[in-house]
Amino acid sequence: MKMNNTYKPLLVLVCMAMFVCGPSLIGQTTATISSVPVVNGKVVFEQFLPAEQTDNASQRYIKLQDWAKKTFTGNPLLLGIRFDDKAQSVTVSSKAEILLPANTSGGQEKMIMSYRFDATITNAGCLLVVRDITYQPAKKDSGSFFPKIYPAEETITDQAVANSSNEREMRVNLRKETLRLVNKLNSDLSQAL
Repeated sequence: MKMNNTYKPLLVLVCMAMFVCGPSLIGQTTATISSVPVVNGKVVFEQFLPAEQTDNASQRYIKLQDWAKKTFTGNPLLLGIRFDDKAQSVTVSSKAEILLPANTSGGQEKMIMSYRFDATITNAGCLLVVRDITYQPAKKDSGSFFPKIYPAEETITDQAVANSSNEREMRVNLRKETLRLVNKLNSDLSQAL
């Protein structure tokens, strides 16, 4: 196929830009997540973490395993951790204590966030998916044997926050703290790889 002469300068310019800018893109920090995505009715945070090309996928998987073991082993809130060597992925089910900012009446509420994430190594980096998020008050209600559980889909989505009247402040604070936790997870994993 013969190239038209009008496209040659454009091709040269694109190649030069890739040569000059390409190396500076490696090792960039991941973008901050600032919204709550809903996929098929479920809150699912997905982030692709590009990796430096100095390591191959197997070496990155070893780093992922080491990071998961160091970060979650021994944590009393860890529910489970699974390593899949064939798929080069790690699945972690855990909980986190969230101390919400002071509300308008001056009180602070502590919530327990349950979540699951999958981190899967690819040739270009790592795909992180945080899902199955729920919340419950840290202290049990004396009037009920079972704690009240708030699914993320009914708590931190744009629609849930907008439709809430009496729990709006709690939902806004849970949303902020969830985004902070997910962004910290992204940042920590990105640095480990």
